[in-house]
Amino acid sequence: MRTIAISNYKGGVGKTTTAVNLASIFAASGKRVLLIDLDPQASATDYYGLYELGKAEGRTSVELLYGSAGVRELAFETEAENLSVIPSVIELIDQNELLLREQRLKFALDDAADDYDLAIIDCSPVLKRLAFNAYLAAAEGGIVVIPVKLDSTVMRGTALTVEATKSITEALRLPRPRFKILRTFVPGRMTKAERTGAEVLDRFFPNAQFSSVVHASTKVSEGSWEWMPVASFEPGSRPAKDYAALAEEVLHELG
Repeated sequence: MRTIAISNYKGGVGKTTTAVNLASIFAASGKRVLLIDLDPQASATDYYGLYELGKAEGRTSVELLYGSAGVRELAFETEAENLSVIPSVIELIDQNELLLREQRLKFALDDAADDYDLAIIDCSPVLKRLAFNAYLAAAEGGIVVIPVKLDSTVMRGTALTVEATKSITEALRLPRPRFKILRTFVPGRMTKAERTGAEVLDRFFPNAQFSSVVHASTKVSEGSWEWMPVASFEPGSRPAKDYAALAEEVLHELG
């Protein structure tokens, strides 16, 4: 099983949108996919209507990280063939992170390695052990995808995320996960500010960006009102095609 962590400490950059669309595309192609929601906001969970059910049955990422339950006990199958989800709940934010072992998620995924081809983690936008768990899970043969929006804050979340992948792995003397930056909400015609953001990324991360970009489109938000990834909601749309191209590129990166 290969692990893909979707992370950025800057909100509003399309993190969850990227996670659910990649999960949908990979599952539709026949890959056995496990989507893990590590964000207390639980937006990825809501796409599959699992918030209340996960909470009622005690089958959430809280139990995965802080309890003794494994992936097989916690994952819900969804209506989408080949796609299972471990949901999140708001209570995840209230947990004592001092009790969270940095490699808890890695070990849990190792135990379920034969059950899935890909694990996709929608990370918390907080620089804490939740994200560190995802980075370490992706460190061996996986990748961290960093969605970024080309605005004046383009470097803030990007730099924090990149530095965090380095600091946690160096502290534990473990391999550092590969990372690649994904440009999201790219307009058909960029403003001066957006061109400046692109130039900044090219200057600091010239070889760490996906060729694929995700263009801005109302189809993404229209699909979200139906709790559907745009890849399923409007497969012929430009952002759906963008995510399909990204999925191919991610698989190439994973080897």
